[in-house]
Amino acid sequence: MTLVRILFAFGMIAVIIGAAAIAGEDQEAGKSEEMTSQEMPPMGPPEEMKMMKDVVGVYDVEQQWRMDPASEEWETSSGVATYELILDGAAVRHTYESEMMGMPFHGLGLIAFNRETGKWQQAWVDNMGAQISYYEGNYKDGQMVTVGEEKWQGQTYLARITVYNMEPDGFDWKYEMSMDGGKEYFTSGKAHYTKR
Repeated sequence: MTLVRILFAFGMIAVIIGAAAIAGEDQEAGKSEEMTSQEMPPMGPPEEMKMMKDVVGVYDVEQQWRMDPASEEWETSSGVATYELILDGAAVRHTYESEMMGMPFHGLGLIAFNRETGKWQQAWVDNMGAQISYYEGNYKDGQMVTVGEEKWQGQTYLARITVYNMEPDGFDWKYEMSMDGGKEYFTSGKAHYTKR
């Protein structure tokens, strides 16, 4: 009986050691497959950010705003915008100083290209809205068009920002609003940026 128990114990130990060895091999194989399929992702500024180096600088801005699509009257203001590459070129920070409706207006934005989604992203905050707005979109045919959801006086709407006519000495900017989920947009703001 004792010999049977000893042989049984040795048999169980052999089974356990064998199973552990097989499990270890499977884990090692899994790790090497993981390492192969999950190599170090691209790091640093995406190639698309290189185009933003031409935007870097200080601009004089002539801007017009209207909140009512039926109105032909535009509020006008002048301001100064500064664009600079930050985070080793991975993003652009832009600031804007102006006056709106007779009050000081200060804004701060970030622009980056998301290599995971293949989309341009913008974030914006200013002292009047006091909220962070987020926009996402594409650069195509010389225009950067980004869209985001906004809230204004309790209403949700889509905002579309288009940057176009990009030249070494400046560009044009347009802000559009849609109250019907993007079926129709009206131009609420427009500006011309002239590089100093």
